[in-house]
Amino acid sequence: MSAVTASFPVRRQDFGFENVPRHWVDNDPFMTHLFNALSALFPDGERYFVASVRAVRDKVQDPQLQKDISAFIGQEAMHAKEHGHFNEGAINHGFDIKKLEGWTRGFLSVKDLPLLSSRRVHLAGTVALEHFTGILSAQLLRREDLVEAIDPTMRTLWAWHCIEENEHKAVAFNTYQQVYGKGAADYAIRMGTMALATVLVLVAIHAFIAELMREDGELANLKSWARGLNHLWGRKGMFTAIIPEYLDYFRPDFHPWQHDTNFLLRKWRKTLGFA
Repeated sequence: MSAVTASFPVRRQDFGFENVPRHWVDNDPFMTHLFNALSALFPDGERYFVASVRAVRDKVQDPQLQKDISAFIGQEAMHAKEHGHFNEGAINHGFDIKKLEGWTRGFLSVKDLPLLSSRRVHLAGTVALEHFTGILSAQLLRREDLVEAIDPTMRTLWAWHCIEENEHKAVAFNTYQQVYGKGAADYAIRMGTMALATVLVLVAIHAFIAELMREDGELANLKSWARGLNHLWGRKGMFTAIIPEYLDYFRPDFHPWQHDTNFLLRKWRKTLGFA
């Protein structure tokens, strides 16, 4: 019998961020700071994901899921490292993304409130946030116009991250179901944490963009704001486009792989030369 292996690999990366332009997405302040805002969320967010899954993995009996959890932890740790390095370097352009990482820790501190402090709720929060990252990453990979708008110094970082978010998008979900089941109480906890996560994520992203625009001296750049908000919330906006997939999460029979992104993974792995 062959040994069980993870469903996806851990790819060791070491990006350099010395030559990243000031406005590295479409030469536009708002779009650049959208991605900077997301990067500010990642290091501590990824560490939270890892901690919540690791806290319950001793209750997982399935050998395949155990291997996938190990690969999930490896991928998320690498994401935290690389985005952390980028965030440290952004100060060269006068952007204090490290401060926003502190704001991220403030948002995540809700997990210590009495009603939200259990391992079960922490894992449910990870399941909810992993749904966000999975569908948003898939949307970016579908939008070649947006990928092409990213400066080459940053394009591979984001494509790599999006690939891996889709490779491991069901690990936390499967862990939650194996450890806590699929009953009405478990469903209610997942829905409640998703509602809270939605508010926190949307507030954080827009607050971070506003702060970065202020630091950039672009807070009054109405043209960039209008263009950027249209990219997010317009008829063909990134966030508008993921609303149907977001809402699918609330179906009792939902599973992340009902959104089949294997065709995107094959395409982008080939593009980046990944296994």
